Amino acid sequence: MTELKEIIHLLHTFDGISRKFVLPDILRKLREQSYNGNTPHSLGEDSAAIGTDSDEVILLTTDSIVEELCLNHPFSAGFNVVLANTMDIYAAGGRPTSFAVALSYSDQKIGDAILEGLIQGSQRFQVPIVRGHTNPSSSSTYVVGSATGTVKRNHMLTAGGAEDDDVLILLFDSIGKRGSSYPLGWDTVTHKDSESVILRFTTMLDLAEKGLLHASKDVSVAGLVGTAGMLVEYSWKGGTIDLDVVNASCPPSIPLTDWIRMFISSGFLVSASREELDKITSIANAHKMTAVKIGVVNDSKQLSLRLGTDEMVLFDFSQGPVLTPRGH
Repeated sequence: MTELKEIIHLLHTFDGISRKFVLPDILRKLREQSYNGNTPHSLGEDSAAIGTDSDEVILLTTDSIVEELCLNHPFSAGFNVVLANTMDIYAAGGRPTSFAVALSYSDQKIGDAILEGLIQGSQRFQVPIVRGHTNPSSSSTYVVGSATGTVKRNHMLTAGGAEDDDVLILLFDSIGKRGSSYPLGWDTVTHKDSESVILRFTTMLDLAEKGLLHASKDVSVAGLVGTAGMLVEYSWKGGTIDLDVVNASCPPSIPLTDWIRMFISSGFLVSASREELDKITSIANAHKMTAVKIGVVNDSKQLSLRLGTDEMVLFDFSQGPVLTPRGH
């Protein structure tokens, strides 16, 4: 088996990606059967957009943390549920305005640690906790968060706007370390002060305000490649990722096979015209972020990976939805 075939197999069996395979059926049912389920810029996006009578749009997102992390690393669970929701808002070009949480546990020490993580996350990412629900005598342990944000209507970013011949650009903070609670996490936030973290996140606000991007997603637990798959599929496009470039630009302490599966805590994947690459790089650098062109968008309806002289298809969207069905 070639190295690229091994990588393809690794990604197909990676839980961060394989758990997404249920999404097409769930989204289809919600779009077809729920009230106004086919509302634009909602299901399939990192943040749903709710229109107002002003030129601002309200953004809404939600994320949860798996029970294993809540039980074994409760502080991190609380902290990371704020982080995940905050990144979703920034990925849409918005600024977070509020956070709500549902918390369930039976062990008081675990509950207290999750709560402390929530508080620290609120402080680090500068988002107020305004509402919540707590069950301190539950048979299950979980934390679910939801965040709101605002963005001007003409600055809003979508996951579904990638265009043919766009470049795929990874924006990330290179100053970080492997996560202590999640080994496939690139932690760039726990050891920095709030202002430093916000400086990096607001890269997305500058890019959105200048209209430089066609599509945007934060790099989630699906990792860099899984996130790219969702972005191009939601855009009803395809693309190619150059793993040699990815490998040359990833943190020296992280092997390629980990980096392409990592949740990157200040990481965003964006799609833009080739002509905008220099401007995007300059803005990213001003926010202490690294910008790397890792691939291209095309009309193949397939996401392929290239390593050396080998190239293989990872996802084929032309045969039906795989990760995230096409958006509006």
